[in-house]
Amino acid sequence: MSQKKLKAKEELRLMIPRLAAEANQLKDAEARSRWMKLRKIALSPKSIESCCSHEGVSVDFFSKWANRLIKSRRLKSLFTKSRKPRRSPNKTKPRVEKKVLAIRRVEPYLGPLRISDLAEKIYNILVPSSTVFNILKRAGVVSKKIAEKLTKKHLKRYRRPFCGYLQMDFKYVPYKVEGRQYYQLSCVDHHSSWRLIRCYHNKDLPSVLMFLAELLKECPFYIMEIQTDNDTAFTDKFSSQGRGVTGEHAMDRWCAENGIIHRLIPVGVKELNGKVENTHKQDDREFYAMGKFESYESIALNTKGYNERWNANRATRALGKKTPNEAVYGAYVKAVALMMFIATDSNQAIYRLDQNGNTYLPIPTPKKPVKPKIKTRKKSAVDKYLQYLEWDEKDKLKALIIGTPTMSQNFSRFHYLNRSE
Repeated sequence: MSQKKLKAKEELRLMIPRLAAEANQLKDAEARSRWMKLRKIALSPKSIESCCSHEGVSVDFFSKWANRLIKSRRLKSLFTKSRKPRRSPNKTKPRVEKKVLAIRRVEPYLGPLRISDLAEKIYNILVPSSTVFNILKRAGVVSKKIAEKLTKKHLKRYRRPFCGYLQMDFKYVPYKVEGRQYYQLSCVDHHSSWRLIRCYHNKDLPSVLMFLAELLKECPFYIMEIQTDNDTAFTDKFSSQGRGVTGEHAMDRWCAENGIIHRLIPVGVKELNGKVENTHKQDDREFYAMGKFESYESIALNTKGYNERWNANRATRALGKKTPNEAVYGAYVKAVALMMFIATDSNQAIYRLDQNGNTYLPIPTPKKPVKPKIKTRKKSAVDKYLQYLEWDEKDKLKALIIGTPTMSQNFSRFHYLNRSE
């Protein structure tokens, strides 16, 4: 045993009475456990090695914590020190964190990906979305409970390949303005998320007709279909005395005049209108939660501004970090490319144009039928012998007589019997 360890044990034995009062107030479990083990080793008449072995610790444990306690002469030295590095060169700078939190404070509905895009556009700062999430998490503005509260489970739906398929629905303004309840009518494109939203006094047919007239003027693409629920403002399916959809409803007539299909979703299946239902949730978070409006004129004007910002500035990951207007433009480019492909007079074109300019599907030339390849088993010695005797497979008696194991090692009479059945 070295002299240093014996000296440390003796000094520790002299310090124990002075530290007894402080040890009684020690609450940290690890520090208290270390103190008890050092105390037992110091007061024991046995050697340090045997005491350490009895306590289940190493001699290095005693040297480390005994020297640390002797040097500081306070039980605080037995606490576990933080392993956090003094310097973190890759740590996010405070000015970047302030910019990220400032964007979140102005628009509290933004997620990490959109904040990352805005930080690059506004401040020219490259911050990955994962870093943005960690900054928000440290600030306590995002958590699992908040995410679960804002998310609902819906069926996953596909996205239309081109514009023109719209979903339309009414939404209650979440609070009363001037003591009255107002209504928002929304229409969203299934492909590009392009929207038209307006606020009205009533939830009725005149409001729907006013909205449709404005939709026809504002929509930047051809409308092929409008999908709605079974509200009486949209259809007479349940108000026609059991006759179903008569086609005499004002919206049905408007759609027929403009060559638009009016589609109704089944009762109670709101997920089929999930595109417009999801935008209602975003309206509550991004528009109505930002401040209460005092008059109908104010809410109607701000609704138009919010609608323009949605279409022109709101880039989302679902659209490939594009805004709805950019998605509409991309759909036009795809449509033009498809028309150019259709108009080509090559054998690879899906459709072709006739003399009148109409498209038709060319009938493919029938290909010669390919005979299927029959896999043949390699003939054994027994097969060749049976073929020489002009043996019939159905004749089981011959197979029993001829099919003996001595004729071929890989021959099995059961194989021939099973094959003949």
